[in-house]
Parts: sequence; structure tokens; C-alpha cells
Amino acid sequence: MSMFPDPRRIVTGHDDEGYAIVVADSQIPCVPVRVNCNFAELYQTREFPASNDKWEDPMAQGTESLANANGIVLRVVDFKPNTETMLHRTESLDFGLVFEGEMVCVLENGVETTVRAGDVCVQRGTMHAWHNRTDKPARIYFFLSAAKPVTIGDKVLGTTGFTPKEVEVPKN
Repeated sequence: MSMFPDPRRIVTGHDDEGYAIVVADSQIPCVPVRVNCNFAELYQTREFPASNDKWEDPMAQGTESLANANGIVLRVVDFKPNTETMLHRTESLDFGLVFEGEMVCVLENGVETTVRAGDVCVQRGTMHAWHNRTDKPARIYFFLSAAKPVTIGDKVLGTTGFTPKEVEVPKN
């Protein structure tokens, strides 16, 4: 059962004569994943820069992980009340816009920052978790852009904290 209405995705493109058209307009279902929340995968690219040529729904393939190595992912995440995710890191630059509710971003060293509706949290390859410590659900829109792994001295801080199966979303 959804905590919020499924998000509507409108995609524009071009007809055969080059005029702007709407190529897709539909509700994208939020589906449960194994990490105490629901995902709605709205869009992804698998290359950068992205191609705006011929329309093919990139979500028809589903997603393989939280982020992809060569493009972007746009995802809605609905967090259940009084739950938390595991600590994790992706090789991506993430922008999380809190749409509704209140969440706590917890870093691996215990530093906590509360984010509320209208706030944006920018994750730069850090190890973090999300906690919803309220009795209400929360919704965050995440835009994940491919990034190089963080390197500190000789140490490379790569993707960790989850398996692809835990965050797998089936094809739309």
C-alpha cells in the first residue's frame, strides 16, 4: 500500500517533424524494496551527456542498483514511519529534495542532520543512512548523477552497504 499518491511522470520529446510533444504521461507506482521504503523509479540515463533523440522509455529496463556508473537516476523514495535504512555509499553525486515529512541523515561517525520539507541534502559519496523517527511517512525525490569514487590518499571509497537485490526495482 502506498504512503503517498504515486508520482506522475510527464516526458516531452519531438515528433518526426521536430515539434515538441508529450511522449509519456503516467503515474509511476511506488513499489516496496527490501530496505524499509518504497521506490518509484522516474527516469534514468545510461550515458553522459544523455541523448534526447528517439524516445524509448529508459525505465522499461528497470534499474540495477541505487545509482548507475554512466548516467543519472531520478527516484522517489517513500520512507515508512519509525524506520531506518542501512548505512550505505554510492559512487554518485546525490541531490535529495525532501518533499514531505521529516528525515534524519545519519553519517557513519554518528553526525545527524534533520531535513524537512523543502530542504535539499547533497550527498558527495559519503557513507550515510536515513532515519524516519516520526509517526508519519516521508517522501524524498533523489537525483543521482554518476561520479568517480571518493579517493582519500591511497584509499578508494566505493559503493557499499547494500546488495543490488535489496534495491532492485522491476521494469515499469
